[in-house]
Amino acid sequence: MSIWTDLLETAVHAPSPHNVQPWRIRILSETEADLFIDSARTLPKEDTTGSFIILTMGMFIEALRILAANKGRHLKHSTYHEPSWYAREILNTRGQVFLPFARLELTATTISDTGIEAAAFRKRRTSRISLKPDPIPGEKVQSLKSLAESWSQRFEVITEKDSIERILKKNTEAVFEDLNNHDYHDEIVEWFRFTDKKSKETRDGLDYRCMNTSRTAFWLSARAPQLLQLPLTGALLAKVYRSQLGMVPTIGMLAGEFWAPESAFATGSFLMQFWLATATHNLYIHPYGNLVTNKPAAAWLLKETGVPDIWLIFKIGYSDEPPKSYRRSVEEILLD
Repeated sequence: MSIWTDLLETAVHAPSPHNVQPWRIRILSETEADLFIDSARTLPKEDTTGSFIILTMGMFIEALRILAANKGRHLKHSTYHEPSWYAREILNTRGQVFLPFARLELTATTISDTGIEAAAFRKRRTSRISLKPDPIPGEKVQSLKSLAESWSQRFEVITEKDSIERILKKNTEAVFEDLNNHDYHDEIVEWFRFTDKKSKETRDGLDYRCMNTSRTAFWLSARAPQLLQLPLTGALLAKVYRSQLGMVPTIGMLAGEFWAPESAFATGSFLMQFWLATATHNLYIHPYGNLVTNKPAAAWLLKETGVPDIWLIFKIGYSDEPPKSYRRSVEEILLD
């Protein structure tokens, strides 16, 4: 096994929107490799600025950097184009194209202790199941705040019950509205995995096991989204959706520079560090993406929280171990 395949065995567990896993790798030698964006695994109709896929590439490179450092290697990267170039190409590309993103180079280093164990990558996962009522200790909140500040970002939490319920209600409204947007609906439904067979076959996407929902409700949201906005069925399905979210004692928010592609790439390194830190603290998160990508919802969120430039909002806390999404194998992401 080469050093690259060794690193990739763990790096493939990095998060990505809808678990699309947009990265592809061509190994050139023991010390060099090329990283590509698979255009068929981007979300141009939802991620209209390209920022979230650029963020994802930043997370993936940061994952490789951490894992390499733990093995006595320094990972250097140099992108082939400015991040804004990729944002445009993602929106304009039709069909599957492998966009060369960065040249990766490994060199020896004397720094081998990142403080992050490889096991944290497999422990880290999104928890859509109910959180436990236990509050997050103040020292852990402060540790995450300090981490964010060190990256010129901001981490805030909300524990006031009524505010949390208003945020969850607005999130539901945004999800239901977006699922009735033709472009958004058709793109996201392509990533829905309704059966164990399909999930194991593709090893990507939104596996119903991890969505904490019944296959029936999951199927209805894909095939009959209009039910989400009708008065009677919409109200009923909103209650069902809220019950699936379970207990939410704490809402977390990350705010700062993000939406410009150049900012998104750097922020990806931070988010990888932050998400691994939550895993180290035995905390789980579940992002509510529609609250920041749906413009009316994002404007409402600013008024509700008073926090500008929120780019990620999520429930955060303790839970039982949630199901883990499947990942594609190293062999599947390698290019000849």
